[in-house]
Amino acid sequence: MERDTRLDGLRRQFLLLTLPIAAVAGFSEWLLLRRNGEPAPPLLLVAAIASLALALLLWRRRRSLRFVEAAVATGVAAALFVLLYNALFAPEDVAAGRFARLAPWVSVSLAAVLLPLGSHRATWAASGIYTGLLVIGAAYLVRTGQSGVRPALLEPLIQFYLSNAVLLCLLYSWAEMRKQYDRTRHLARSMADLAHTDPLLGIPNRRQMQAYIQREIREAEEGMEPATMIMFDVDRFKQVNDTYGHETGDLVLRAVTSAVRQTLRSTDRVGRWGGDEFIVLVHVSELSQAYQLAQRLGDAVHQKLSDRFLQVTISLGVAPYHPGDTVASWVRRADQALLGAKESGRNRVVVGS
Repeated sequence: MERDTRLDGLRRQFLLLTLPIAAVAGFSEWLLLRRNGEPAPPLLLVAAIASLALALLLWRRRRSLRFVEAAVATGVAAALFVLLYNALFAPEDVAAGRFARLAPWVSVSLAAVLLPLGSHRATWAASGIYTGLLVIGAAYLVRTGQSGVRPALLEPLIQFYLSNAVLLCLLYSWAEMRKQYDRTRHLARSMADLAHTDPLLGIPNRRQMQAYIQREIREAEEGMEPATMIMFDVDRFKQVNDTYGHETGDLVLRAVTSAVRQTLRSTDRVGRWGGDEFIVLVHVSELSQAYQLAQRLGDAVHQKLSDRFLQVTISLGVAPYHPGDTVASWVRRADQALLGAKESGRNRVVVGS
């Protein structure tokens, strides 16, 4: 979902940039034709105005992206078909000039349809446009078959279709490679998430929490506000597993995780340290605030599980950061505080040194 939203944003920016440019190009071409005394197709002026209107719609309403994309693809196809027809079937003295001005814009249009999207829909749209251009060229050849194709158009026409066929193949290959790259990147990201996320609870695992603790130590050494560590585990968790089974034990761990995450702030971090042990990293201005937060965590867990598991509570140990701490020393002091809570009767908070 996040990736799709990001791509939609990029496509929207692309259209907001190219639509005004297309409007200026269409209006300039219309003025150039009039200045040269050639018939200026009203289609150019209509296309320029439509491009500006679509850009304004897209700027005002983000949800109009799909409509604008469809309108642009349809408009580009219709404009190219009409312009190619007018160029090929124009009087001989102006046909070559019209075709020469149109040819580069066909390549630009095919790239504009396929490059920002890179999807099968865009590939089919670009292929459909090219097929339509082929049909118009074939109709021109059939119509002029008896009298012969104009020499000034024959070679450019062949180069026009061959070059755009090559361009279409290159764009299609690029789109396929980009999709493969996206799939590989997504797979790599998923593998990274698996390596740093607990598969049962969906929270950081021990490896990731070690990295977070190391980062907190580094930031504290650089003069930033140090974090406070809270370590907790589920009281009598072995008894829960022995009495109800490991599947129920997993449900208890999920419920505990859910209660803790709902109680913590978005800036706090919680991860599974191992088994039924968890570590929380919080930023508070006073140690008493960490103590109060730990109490709220215990109350939240008991409230969430009390309907089904009266005996399920958590014991918590609080350990502030000390200058010179390492990951091992900080965790060890939190673990000692947790052990103190266990020895004091469980279901309580103990603040360590």
